Amino acid sequence: MTRVLLAALLSTVSALAVAQDNGPSELDEIVVTGTRISDEDLALMPAVTIARRADFLALSVTLENDTREADTRRREMHETLRNLVADAAKQGMSLGYGTDFLVPVTAQNYQLPLGTGSRTDTSRVSLYIKRPLGPADDVATEIDRLEKFVKGARVVGRTEVDADDDIALSVVNPERYRYEIVPLIAADAKKLQAAVGGGCRVNLTGLASRVSWERSGIAELTLYLPYKVEITDCQ
Repeated sequence: MTRVLLAALLSTVSALAVAQDNGPSELDEIVVTGTRISDEDLALMPAVTIARRADFLALSVTLENDTREADTRRREMHETLRNLVADAAKQGMSLGYGTDFLVPVTAQNYQLPLGTGSRTDTSRVSLYIKRPLGPADDVATEIDRLEKFVKGARVVGRTEVDADDDIALSVVNPERYRYEIVPLIAADAKKLQAAVGGGCRVNLTGLASRVSWERSGIAELTLYLPYKVEITDCQ
């Protein structure tokens, strides 16, 4: 029965490999906001997960400008964005725009669309200032660098830059962790099969799902496949 289980699992892995990306892409960067996972949510997660440090710390900032003349207001906002892009690059930082998926903001596309601010004659835009996070980097130090960067922002005209109170995380191409997770699921299923005995059938479903994640620390993510285990045909 174990051979049947592993054969089915390997078949699923083979099918998933066809769609596997060749490597991380900036277009696959996911931003993770909010607090750490609750105990209730943790209880609903599958048994097999992995913990990984985020690729970036991401500080959400909002630019707002209340210059009365619309064209001047737009120019001041975009020039401030251009300054942020240039200064971030000098300090090993970068900018990202979006809510769930982050698009890089560069010297070529810094003229982001502007929304209405707190009044009809104001403009506003929100984005993220990002700092790469290595395995040995001190999180508190990196957060402090982000906050100091925002305080020292070179603004143009009546543009103001305000930072959020919370630090978000981002991960590039979370699907790259799939083949770290699948072998762990296979090993766990093999142990489960041995524990329940050859008289039972262990079925796995959900392995074709995309990698999911939850925030589990100030800079840590828990990644997993939302698979399910069913034990049937026990004799």
